[in-house]
Amino acid sequence: MDANFLTPKARVRADATGWGSYAVEAIRAGETVAAFGGRCVSRSTLDQLTPNERVRGIQIDDDLYLVGADSTTPGDTVNHSCRPNCGMNGGVLLVALRDIEPGEALTYDYAMSNGSDFNEFECGCGAPSCRRKVTGSDWMLPELQLAYRGSFSPYLAKRIAKLVVVGAERRAFAL
Repeated sequence: MDANFLTPKARVRADATGWGSYAVEAIRAGETVAAFGGRCVSRSTLDQLTPNERVRGIQIDDDLYLVGADSTTPGDTVNHSCRPNCGMNGGVLLVALRDIEPGEALTYDYAMSNGSDFNEFECGCGAPSCRRKVTGSDWMLPELQLAYRGSFSPYLAKRIAKLVVVGAERRAFAL
C-alpha cells in the first residue's frame, strides 16, 4: 500500500535529481497533485533513520515528521524548486499554484514545509530566483513569506504569524 498519493495526471520518471513527477495531462490551479503520508516520528527518531529515509520525510510540526515507506513511492518524487508550481494546502496536501501543462515537472519549495535542518542541500533547480542552498530557515525570508502566503504548512503559518505579531509589537514599542 502506498504511503502517499500522486495525481493520475502525472507520472514518475527518471531525471537529473534521480526521480521526478511530470504532468501527463493539464493540471488546473488549485487541483490536488500529491498527498504525503507515512508514520509520524520525532526529530530524535528521524535522526536515527538512514539518509534515504530522512530525505523522503516531510516536517508537519515543530518536532514531528512524516516518513513514508522504505522505498520511494510516487508522492515522494515531487521535487524542490525555488520557483515552484505547487504549494502546500494544509499539512500534507500539495496543490497546483497555477495551471500546469503536460511535460512540466511538479515542484514545490521545501520552505513551505521545512522548518528545521533535517534536509538541507545545495540547490540546482535552475530558477532565476534560486537560493543555491535550501535550509530549514528559508521560511523566514520575507520575500518567500509574501510569495507563498497561504501555501505554508499550518505549523509554519503559525510561526510566521508570531513573527508578524512580535514585529508589530516592536514597532509599536519604538514609537
